Amino acid sequence: MFALPPVGRRWSAGLRAAAAVAVPGIALVLAGASASALFVTLGTFAVLYGEGRPYRVRAGVVATAGAGLLAAAALGASVGTVVPAGPVSVLVVSVVAVLATYVVDALRLGPPGPLFFALVCAGAQAAVEAGARPWVVLGCAAAGVGSSVVVSMAGVLADRAKPERTAVERAVRAVDAFLSAERKTAEGRHAAGAAVSAGWTALHDAGHPRRGTRPELVATLLAAHRRFADASPGEAVELPPGKLPLPRPSVGYRLRRAVPLRSHAAVTALRVGVGCVVAGELAVAVGFGRPHWAVLSALVVLQQGLDRRRANVRALHRFAGTAVGLVVFGLVMMVAPSGVVLILILAALQFCVELVVPRNYAVATVVITPLALLAAGVASLPGPVWPAVADRFAQTAIGVVAAVVVQYAVVPRAHRKTLDWTGSRVRSAARAVLAGAPTPGADARRDLQFELEGATRAGVDSVHNEPGWAAEHWPAHAALVHDGYDLLQACWSAPDGGLRDVERWERAFGR
Repeated sequence: MFALPPVGRRWSAGLRAAAAVAVPGIALVLAGASASALFVTLGTFAVLYGEGRPYRVRAGVVATAGAGLLAAAALGASVGTVVPAGPVSVLVVSVVAVLATYVVDALRLGPPGPLFFALVCAGAQAAVEAGARPWVVLGCAAAGVGSSVVVSMAGVLADRAKPERTAVERAVRAVDAFLSAERKTAEGRHAAGAAVSAGWTALHDAGHPRRGTRPELVATLLAAHRRFADASPGEAVELPPGKLPLPRPSVGYRLRRAVPLRSHAAVTALRVGVGCVVAGELAVAVGFGRPHWAVLSALVVLQQGLDRRRANVRALHRFAGTAVGLVVFGLVMMVAPSGVVLILILAALQFCVELVVPRNYAVATVVITPLALLAAGVASLPGPVWPAVADRFAQTAIGVVAAVVVQYAVVPRAHRKTLDWTGSRVRSAARAVLAGAPTPGADARRDLQFELEGATRAGVDSVHNEPGWAAEHWPAHAALVHDGYDLLQACWSAPDGGLRDVERWERAFGR
């Protein structure tokens, strides 16, 4: 509930996020379009999706996220011009939430997650319903996307390799902290392993292993990886030179593999869809004019996946953070900022979002709440602000309660099927590796590692959701995961003659 995991220095990332809002927003204010300048924020959320990514891929990532945000805004604005806020608009925002959740989960993208796509769809609807012209909303959002792409790449002029070097340095520190600890905990080992994995992902995204560039970064991370592996339980293995961990599977592979309803992404998307619709329609039934806030509150709780323990913490985060954030919004509106001052407030909020989203969602919600309300044009609505604050608070309660109920009512034992499904995926991927023996292909080994990570995640979900059942199935599942990693290690350390003792491996994965 109160955890603040270290995420490194993020001041430069926060400044980029603030600049993405400030530059086009102030330009529009100076051009005489103060009322429309708020809508640039709908597009500047794209900058959040590129932070930490190497510059080689960052512009493409931000532009892709921006295209998704613009599509969500176009859909929301179109619906807002045709039908009033109500059951139909709830369904539209819920569909966007489901699609965004599936894609983010299937690709394992991590923060900031699917929230902002649904938020932008709802914000565009609210803006059009409040009287804004759709083309103005979309034009300002597009300006925000363009600003995000340019600002996100600004650092390339000073240091082209900073993102991947930062990822490698973070991995080295995590490994050193694990090795130097008096008591080596599972949490420390997991943090070190995750940091090493993130480091390799950054290097592969930058293209250094394939192109042979920045060999010092590759060598530094490989040395840290070896130290980490040597400290892990089991027999130490002398790894031959020139062998490097593989990149992630392709986007197409990750999206296709998650289609079955037993996958983590599919079940998460299903629960998000049910929770968002139920929360939104309840808000409509109670009589709220704009029920989108209930939909977004349900999404925030359910987007994490199958782990009910984490979802319950997320629910508390959402409720507490929104309560404080609404007070912040009310106080800001009592000052009645406008023009450049209002844009600077938006930029400051965006700066804070970038700083705190990866650390604690309750704190992040304190700044996301006023940012979302201002971006949707709530500040321009007539009448006192505190009734609107009370409206959003009540909808938050509806969304949070609906989400908590849905995770226990909709396929409550999905973690069991997902655990079994991930086990079958590991066996299938392992057999694909063995089919290429004695020299298995890189793609098959890459896919096996991806499936093993999914199996580990499914195991954690099961332990948190149903400890008694998980304890019965844990030995077999853990043995399967260990066999999978042992097979990868055997392939990695195999001499030029190729993988040995293939029949033993075939017996291990033949079920």
